[in-house]
Formats: sequence, structure tokens, C-alpha cells
Amino acid sequence: MAIKRESRFLEDHMDEVYTQTLEKNFIGREFLTWLWYFTENDEGRFEVELGQGKGKGKNHPAQVWLDDRIVLSAKTGRSHEHIIRGGVPSTSDEAAVSLKTGKSVKELKIALEVNGIGPFVATLTGDDLTPRGLKLPEPDKNIDATPIEQRIEYLATFTKGLETLFAKFMDERTDKLWETNRINSIRTWIQTRNHDASTIH
Repeated sequence: MAIKRESRFLEDHMDEVYTQTLEKNFIGREFLTWLWYFTENDEGRFEVELGQGKGKGKNHPAQVWLDDRIVLSAKTGRSHEHIIRGGVPSTSDEAAVSLKTGKSVKELKIALEVNGIGPFVATLTGDDLTPRGLKLPEPDKNIDATPIEQRIEYLATFTKGLETLFAKFMDERTDKLWETNRINSIRTWIQTRNHDASTIH
């Protein structure tokens, strides 16, 4: 019975993640572009206030970085998608050229660590920002909690980390300095990315 209750709680929490991300779909691709920029210019470092456990109510160090898959696309449809995978695609020549030619970030595979817990790995799509293929850390056998209880806490930690990142983005996006400072910094970041166009196929 306890396992069923925990499983039901986990499913309910996933529904909450999905509902929250649907509300962000209008600005999803901007967020993914900003997130990529953030990982390279601020090393993806930020702080998360956890809402449960021993660290409840305190700020904890966190970091996000890009994993091994990026999908960029033109506004004209699927035929103009550019999928870059394997290695470190964010630093590839293909990624640099795609950004410079105006392609938007459709998908990012990210890794996230919060307060030494992680990595959490998931793919975010710009259409709704719903985490797909979410991989949680392995349960710790030395902790006095069942694996399902740990997974529930891990899911809450990942959700809080992602929510914190989106809130950070929105704080910047709605700030009066966005148009004069941050957007120009992002454009400069795109234009000054190193690449060798002769390597693009």
C-alpha cells in the first residue's frame, strides 16, 4: 500500500511538471537560447532554495550544463532542422554556424546538479519545456530512505532547479535592461563564436 501511495505521488508530481511547463511554451525557444548562453558565460552556476529536507529554506549551489544533443531549426519547418549530437555539440562548428544563420534552439539536452546531488539529465523542447527522458541519480544505499522516497525527492529537486532557472531567465527577460544590455550580449556571443565554415557539411 505504501509503495502504491509513493508511486501515485510520483505520477502526480510529473503531472505538475508538465502543467507548469505548458505555461511557458510561448517563450520556450528564447529560454533555451538564453540557457545555452548562460552555461557558457556564467558557467551555468546559480543557487536553488530547496523546499524540503535538511536544507529547506536555504540557498544551495547548483550548476547546469549542456549534454550531447542540440536541435536547431529554421522557422520554415522540420526540413530545416539541424540535429547535432555526440561529444560536446554546443562547441561545434555546426552549432556556431546554425546560430549565426538565424536558426532557433528547438531542443537541448541538459545536465543539472543541485547541492552536490546529480547529475539529473533531461531533454527540453522549446515548444513546451517539458523534460523528456529524465534520468535521476541512483538512490543512495547509505541514506535512511527507500529508493522510491529518494526518487520522489530527486524529482522535486530537479523540478525546483529547472523552475529557478526559468525564473532567473524571466527576471532578466522582463527587466528594462534586457533590450539594451542582455540581448546585445547574447547577439555578440552568437556572432563571435569560433567556427570554420569549411568543416560544415
